[in-house]
Amino acid sequence: MDRDRAVELATVLLAGVLFVLSAIGLVVAVRSGDGVVSALFGVYLTGLLLAGVLRDATNARGWQLAFFGGVAVWGGYEYATTSDLFSLLLAVVGVAMVAANLRDLR
Repeated sequence: MDRDRAVELATVLLAGVLFVLSAIGLVVAVRSGDGVVSALFGVYLTGLLLAGVLRDATNARGWQLAFFGGVAVWGGYEYATTSDLFSLLLAVVGVAMVAANLRDLR
């Protein structure tokens, strides 16, 4: 197996594991009734990541807008509900990436 194929398999495996973990987190959140919205954002982002990796679409403008838009909304939601500065940073980075994508500055 050459190096490119090994990296591709590792990337798919990592994205798949992240998606499964976020789906489990959603189930736990629904059962406990706490943090359901954050868990939904996690499933959305990891599902989008997995789909992008499987379809080799992570360089596509539409995929990047959907992903970084999700990061911006998630960070904004988390900051609004918890006032956590890391969440604000996520929101700012997500907005910056969306703006850069729309202006084609990447």
